[in-house]
Amino acid sequence: MNEQHLIIDWINRIPEKGMKIYIKERKLKLDKIIYMEPLTNKGDVISRFYNQNVNDFRGATKFTIYKIIDENPIYDYRNTTKGNRKVNSKMFDFKKFLRTPGSYDIHTTDNIQETKDNLKVLELYKEHYNQRTFNNIRDVFDLLNSIKNLNYVVLRNFEGYPDEISIDEHFDVDLLVSDYYLAKAVLDADSVQTENRYEDGSFRILNQVIINEQKVWFDLRFIGDDYYDINFEKEILANKIEDKNFFIPNKDNHLYSLLYHALIHKNNVANNYKTIFEENNLIDYKEALIHYMTYKGFKFVKPMDQSVGYNTILEKNKQENWLSFIKNEITVIKKIFKNIKTSSYFHDVTYLRIGKK
Repeated sequence: MNEQHLIIDWINRIPEKGMKIYIKERKLKLDKIIYMEPLTNKGDVISRFYNQNVNDFRGATKFTIYKIIDENPIYDYRNTTKGNRKVNSKMFDFKKFLRTPGSYDIHTTDNIQETKDNLKVLELYKEHYNQRTFNNIRDVFDLLNSIKNLNYVVLRNFEGYPDEISIDEHFDVDLLVSDYYLAKAVLDADSVQTENRYEDGSFRILNQVIINEQKVWFDLRFIGDDYYDINFEKEILANKIEDKNFFIPNKDNHLYSLLYHALIHKNNVANNYKTIFEENNLIDYKEALIHYMTYKGFKFVKPMDQSVGYNTILEKNKQENWLSFIKNEITVIKKIFKNIKTSSYFHDVTYLRIGKK
């Protein structure tokens, strides 16, 4: 999936012809060149551009922006000024190559959110960013389905999708995806927050997608974000089922991921969730979830996204359950071997009991 990126030569140090060669060598596509005059209110603009107090040479003279299309973005971890985080490694490494030692005369974007932010600060967004929009939620799913290396499910509240819903300020979508940045690129999603964003090395993953001229919120949960145990997340995606033109968790994964969400992420169980649980004969919610998590070997995990709640009471209950189980097993084994005198017989009976378990 294509990504739009920027290379900014703040002092026009690199000849245009040379920059074009460098871009081609890295298998990037040059979309357009934007020639910029010195910035008015430079200190304010550059400070907003870098999200910190900056008032140096950048923007003081004419500069050039190269708008780039990366047709095969690859994300990997790099040590950046915002910490060790996932970035478009091709663009980040290109910046390191272009810069002179100890200088910040070249700027490149390392994800599409930064591209959008930079263009907005420079008041170039409307003219120079090709924003993807959708007519309806069906179109969103059709596009997601067309991306072969993207795995996704709608986690919950998908009843009525895709046609029996209203796209308004109350509508939102909860996705679990195999690749956060790929999903963001496909949807051309824009981060709702300006602070604590995952793109900046923090935790917020709330995005907005334009559907029917409305900004619709999408939570992009992803493998390894500890929204659920990583093995639970993998199982949800591996066993997804198709519902109309989109994918959802299978019955068990939907039921227990919803139960986990209601008890661990939330303080209260919503009435519509209670209806689902009762339809599936779940009466003691806590006992049911502990039993399921224990049976599957899944852990209770604190979400990366600090805006999500984390109720630890069931984790404690699960530990107590295991301790009770172990104590009971020890008691049973002691009774079995109370009158046993030979070590070989001890081995045989132990083997038989383990085999039965």
